[in-house]
Amino acid sequence: MQNETTVTELMEADHVELDGLLAELIIELNSDRRDVVSTYQRLDLFWARLAVHIRAEHLVVFPAVIDIAKVIEKQPPDIATVLQELRSDHDFFIKELARAVKAMRLVPDFGNESETFEIVRELVNQVRQRLERHNQIEEEMIYPLAAEVDAEHAQLMIRNNALKELENLPHRFQTT
Repeated sequence: MQNETTVTELMEADHVELDGLLAELIIELNSDRRDVVSTYQRLDLFWARLAVHIRAEHLVVFPAVIDIAKVIEKQPPDIATVLQELRSDHDFFIKELARAVKAMRLVPDFGNESETFEIVRELVNQVRQRLERHNQIEEEMIYPLAAEVDAEHAQLMIRNNALKELENLPHRFQTT
């Protein structure tokens, strides 16, 4: 794939971008100034970006890996089990971040800013901790399988389809 990133490079780069968004969110949550609006915006963006990343994996990367694992001999043991565990992680991430977003939405109406920040900080930290191991599994086991596709055009198709999903952010985050 000349001058094109591979699906592995694309997805790993997205992990790096998501890690940066998460780091910014954690800094905001730990700040003494407790800006509810700014924190909510960072949390909402991280949640949305993680959701499109997960969608790209579920719709493009994971199905490609399943197909590839069927035809190559060097597949990891029980790829279906690994993918199920990753999907379970995805459910956890989205549900916990949804809880955090809901909590932040309630602050302007009900107050309890200190309590809410503590709850959201704990939810985000749980996501961060689980995300570290999760991303390592994807980067070491899943994404390399996507690179096992023999045909260059098939690799490019997987990469382009994943990119299309990654760029499909909710309208509230789209410019123009």
